[in-house]
Amino acid sequence: MQAHQPGKERNRSHQQGILDRINNAIRIATNVNQWRNTSSVIEWFKNIQDKEKYTFISFDIVEFYPSITRSLLEKALTMAKDHTHISNQDVQIIMHSRKSLLFDNGTPWMKKGHNDLFDVTMGSYDGAEVCELVGLYILNTLAREYGKEYIGLYRDDGLAAFKNTNGSKADRIRKHMISLFKELGLNITIDCNLKITNFLDVTFNLNTGKHYPYRKPNDHPVYIHRNSNHPPNIIRSLPASISRRISAISHDEE
Repeated sequence: MQAHQPGKERNRSHQQGILDRINNAIRIATNVNQWRNTSSVIEWFKNIQDKEKYTFISFDIVEFYPSITRSLLEKALTMAKDHTHISNQDVQIIMHSRKSLLFDNGTPWMKKGHNDLFDVTMGSYDGAEVCELVGLYILNTLAREYGKEYIGLYRDDGLAAFKNTNGSKADRIRKHMISLFKELGLNITIDCNLKITNFLDVTFNLNTGKHYPYRKPNDHPVYIHRNSNHPPNIIRSLPASISRRISAISHDEE
């Protein structure tokens, strides 16, 4: 099975540059929490005052990449135009690059439920940047409902903190968020009224105000052998690198 995207190789750096410029401009203009690494999530958590008064709502966008429709991307681009200049040619390049062809033994496949070639494919040259743009549109939509300070998104994983929220209020927020995402053509899984949550590779605890490393069950780290053919400087630097990583995502020595 082979996938091909028309004009992709030729326009790779150009289309990525367009989307990077757009996304950076939106992030600066709106100041929403689109996290790009673990450290930015930790910094957000540290800035929550009176943590014991808050609870988490954690959500995940189901099958984010393939769920992005032409309509949703067009809405995101319309929103983006409020914050930065986007030419008609920019839009044409972005939309044209969504055309994907999938062949199996010489027979083209068509995405189920669609009659055109539009798709956001995982592993495509600018798929991550398209998801970032749609993510910014989602964050701006959520910000209008809940404010932007205590809600954020890392790719398809979202985390929010709500103050003085009991069980019934949290459930109303849960139902409302599900409804908001459905209006965008997206589905989410969501957990609410949490005092402790695992997000990315960190556990966050609102009761203690601490954060510490998290590893999924059955996720066993694998390291290179000291006698491997990796460059010696890489092998020598691994212990210090691992130590810095663990230290960076830990609240304290304990």
